[in-house]
Amino acid sequence: MSTTDRSGQSFGYASFFWGGLAICGIGLWVFSINRAAAPQGWRALLINFLFFSSLAGGLTTWPAVVRACNGRWPGELERVAFSAIAFAVPSLLALVLLWVGSNRWSPWYDMEYHQGGWLNNSFVFGRDLAGLAVFWLTAVRYLIARRNGQGIVWGGLLIVAYSLVFSLLGFDLVMALDPQWYSTLLGGYFFISGLYIASAAWAFLAVWQRETREEQLMDLGRLIVAFSLMATYLMYAHLLPIWYENLPDETRFLVPRFNFQPWLGVSYLLLGLVYLGPLVLLLTERSKRTRWSLGGISLLVLCGMWIERWWLVTPVFDKNLNLGLAELSAAMAFAGLLGMGMEQFQRRLPANCFRSEDEK
Repeated sequence: MSTTDRSGQSFGYASFFWGGLAICGIGLWVFSINRAAAPQGWRALLINFLFFSSLAGGLTTWPAVVRACNGRWPGELERVAFSAIAFAVPSLLALVLLWVGSNRWSPWYDMEYHQGGWLNNSFVFGRDLAGLAVFWLTAVRYLIARRNGQGIVWGGLLIVAYSLVFSLLGFDLVMALDPQWYSTLLGGYFFISGLYIASAAWAFLAVWQRETREEQLMDLGRLIVAFSLMATYLMYAHLLPIWYENLPDETRFLVPRFNFQPWLGVSYLLLGLVYLGPLVLLLTERSKRTRWSLGGISLLVLCGMWIERWWLVTPVFDKNLNLGLAELSAAMAFAGLLGMGMEQFQRRLPANCFRSEDEK
């Protein structure tokens, strides 16, 4: 089948590739959790859930953010971003799977901490699953409204839902991994960094679209720079009070990541790759409007932000850099499911399907 003729074919080579990648990844991940390092396999599922759900949710939300700012530049790229809504079911299923296997990896499973019932295992996953379902349902409703040339109200609700739900996921599935540590800024950092991941993914997808104009590439490059600075600021604002107050309950986050190797090296890598790197690499107009440079830099950011999600989770459990089959196979599975879903969504959603408010 030809992958270029999308009107008459329901499945193409790209979908077969992504489907095969997903099947291989799932098989290797199942193999990894049946080995002695089963807890690492479950944590790998958590890491990739946090990364790919942030990516897909952010991609789905970006068109609403742009239109809320009265932007009209995305054009057909709006349809490309919306195709990430196809990841709704896999993300919900992954969260259910994390709930089912929580006795293998969750630090709050059958434990009592000072947070009381807030860290009850069923309550944690129940509220996160409900919140994620509400977000995806809001996204579906906004998609329907946009196709009818409306969506101002639903777009605003989608932005609010993304910020609230992904802040909650940051608090529940990152901060609560160490129940003795707390940070009021982590939720804000988590959802803003999710939009940063999604902006890089949107730019990477845009460079493969032949109809993408240089002006659109420039706008996407600016988004990456802007949100790299926002993520950098929030991480700095998050770490600075921990450092100068030097309170034991707060320095628990800093110590394993900034005081000891090998995690100190990963921290410096992230500083150069995802926090300050885009500001330097995308400083010129040429780097933003040239497809190969914008595509390469956005891919670097995506890889760096995957490492950042791994960096947020793993040091709580392991002092060593154990990055292997479990993490990579889970990444393959999630990437395959996301790629196949987006490919099929774009095949079924016709081009120029979004009406402007002026056409109502």
